[in-house]
Amino acid sequence: MTFRFRRVVTGHSAEGKAVIGSDEVVTSEPRLPGYEAKVVWCTGRFPASNDEDGDGTPGPKGSRVLFRIAEFDPAEPGQPNMHRTETQDVAVVLSGQLDMVLDSGEVVERLKPGDVLVQRGTMHSWVPRGEEPVRVLFVLMDAVGVRIAGDVLREDLSVFGGQVSPMPPGGQEPE
Repeated sequence: MTFRFRRVVTGHSAEGKAVIGSDEVVTSEPRLPGYEAKVVWCTGRFPASNDEDGDGTPGPKGSRVLFRIAEFDPAEPGQPNMHRTETQDVAVVLSGQLDMVLDSGEVVERLKPGDVLVQRGTMHSWVPRGEEPVRVLFVLMDAVGVRIAGDVLREDLSVFGGQVSPMPPGGQEPE
């Protein structure tokens, strides 16, 4: 299920001209059974700075915007992954079909290529559908925890048993 994509990052020369900072093919990494992903880029602060030679190293919590391409294997649809993050996420389906299940029991069915979903700190689970792998571009932005009747709904990644976190800790290399 490993996949590859080309990542091109631009920047500026000492004279202020646009230049190619890097141009490389990157390979996905296994994160969970039936799920591979690779970070495209992560900001070190928000708003992001174009002044420095950035390397995509994440900044402290509250300042990160992360871009990740992920692929779900439809042969492993039974993997539990109900979780909540303290992020606001945009998911763009690139290929395949995917459902999103909410802890209320509601289901967003058959997201297909070109569909966009905005996930705002909810308990949710991804379920691949169909025969082909599902590839998604995720953009995760740090967000304040949801408040309901005075209680804050904190991040809940317990289903992953500490194996993965959608956002890297600040100042560490993104996965």
